[in-house]
Amino acid sequence: MQDALRDKASELSAAEQAIFIANIISDTERLEAMALRLRELARAESLPQNERCELGSLIVGLAHQFPNIRITRDGNLDREVAMSAEKAQIVLTHLTDNAIRHHAGSITFTAVDDAAPLRLTVSNDGDAISPANRAKIFDAFFTTRRDAGGTGMGLAIVRAVMESHGGTIALLPDTPDTNGVTFELEFPAT
Repeated sequence: MQDALRDKASELSAAEQAIFIANIISDTERLEAMALRLRELARAESLPQNERCELGSLIVGLAHQFPNIRITRDGNLDREVAMSAEKAQIVLTHLTDNAIRHHAGSITFTAVDDAAPLRLTVSNDGDAISPANRAKIFDAFFTTRRDAGGTGMGLAIVRAVMESHGGTIALLPDTPDTNGVTFELEFPAT
């Protein structure tokens, strides 16, 4: 295979070689991202062991990690949930990154009430999800952004983390008076 590539490369013009190399680099970056996501999925599915963290401080940290999106929080988010900070960070980071990839300018994290377990809505003003895609968004490898390096693993990882801890995530129905997308997560109580 390598010999065939070398032979073919000598037949290409400089412009064709540049395109060929750019494609190889792009594919390599996509494979690296896929490997990272698969490692995250493996960690997500590991059984929790007496884990706990406070979501409020993690959300504050997202504003530093993602300075190009407006992040707001509402409600009592300074409560502990039965999940490690690492795994909660994976959940919140993937939801934020996904919102940015779909052109969101803002994302809001809202504690629905003060009851346990913690119910959290995560709303963004990005692109809506088409009716045809709504049932597939949590499927591993499903992506509408493959051309931009999407792996289709982010929301599958979020669901795996939530479920492995006894929590849930759901895509809420679109409403006529709102734009964007809203997820509802139920984090396990400590």
